[in-house]
Amino acid sequence: MKRRKQFSVYSLLLAAFLLISASVYVFADAYVYIYAAENEELTQQIKPPEEKVHGVWLSYGDYSKLGLSVLAGEGDYRDAAAMFLSDMVDYKINTVFLHMRAFDDAFWKSSTFHASRYIGGDEALTAEEAYPFDPAGIFLEEAHKLGISVHAWLNPYRVSQAYYYDPAEDASIDRVLTAVTELMEFEYNGQTFDGIHLDDYFYHAASGYISVADPSHAHSVTSSPEERRGNVNRMVRRIYEKVHAYGKKFGISPAGNYENCMNAGADIDTWLYEEGYIDYLVPQIYWTDQYGSDGGTEKFTETIELFLAKRWNRVRIYAGLALYRGGSSIGGDSGWQSSSTNIRDQVQATDVNGCDGYVLYCASSFYEPVVAEELYNYLYRSGAVW
Repeated sequence: MKRRKQFSVYSLLLAAFLLISASVYVFADAYVYIYAAENEELTQQIKPPEEKVHGVWLSYGDYSKLGLSVLAGEGDYRDAAAMFLSDMVDYKINTVFLHMRAFDDAFWKSSTFHASRYIGGDEALTAEEAYPFDPAGIFLEEAHKLGISVHAWLNPYRVSQAYYYDPAEDASIDRVLTAVTELMEFEYNGQTFDGIHLDDYFYHAASGYISVADPSHAHSVTSSPEERRGNVNRMVRRIYEKVHAYGKKFGISPAGNYENCMNAGADIDTWLYEEGYIDYLVPQIYWTDQYGSDGGTEKFTETIELFLAKRWNRVRIYAGLALYRGGSSIGGDSGWQSSSTNIRDQVQATDVNGCDGYVLYCASSFYEPVVAEELYNYLYRSGAVW
């Protein structure tokens, strides 16, 4: 009799638990809570989880290699863009991070910023004056035809490899915001950019820093890591607010070395803890799991796990992967040469470890013979990661 009563009590407790569990569903990916049963009047539409990003960086150095030059003529330029994008569809790419501002220049028809020589422009002229057609608009139009998102990629402070705008100066931030605003307002046949993307060239000037008002005189910068992060964060917050005002996404791609990031102004801790800075982070994890002199260090896995462990907010994390290193001899990282399944294995790892996608560097590497075997394994032997 006692055993039967005890069983009944357990049964009631289990039934109550199941009833409560059935009434409340928590979808962590969408951060949506649905209240059922007694709260039937509170209906709420479920927002499905965002599609995983399978991206590629198309850098200023890729343009000429892909035939993307204003000197080629509008028709040939459009054909080159369409061919590249069609290839990316075959490689399961759904997002292109397109270099729009590499050296305080413009790859769109800007009346503010000078043209870029990397796309065939005369740097003595504004981009609007120099370009006979709009290279950014044509690329954007061709990408959206194929369902590929395009994020405008900017180097915020870099003016040349030697000189950067001083991140501590308000005028430097205003200069960046001018470019961001132009890109958010950019429209070509009804097509607009899907977001803004920065890399982490913040405090990396080789020779010195300059002011927007007086670019002819360079100066050195002496600041603590905390001051650098504070200066960069002032810019990051303003970009976030600006981009969100247009209903778009904003993200940053820092280097894969966490300590170096924190010392050079890339505030990983804040961005992955507090709201209001970024929507996504793309750490550049350019190592294999056969790292070190004996090939015994799982550098890729250790690094991606470190970044994921630091995430306490809703920021999405995409792993930046070094496609360009495939088949190459990289000092201290023999895995790139000894294995041809690095990218495949890393893509699978991002899926298993809870990343929200990955981004491959760089666009022209898809056409390099040395990475052909890596690409074959990535495309045909990656399993169900698409």
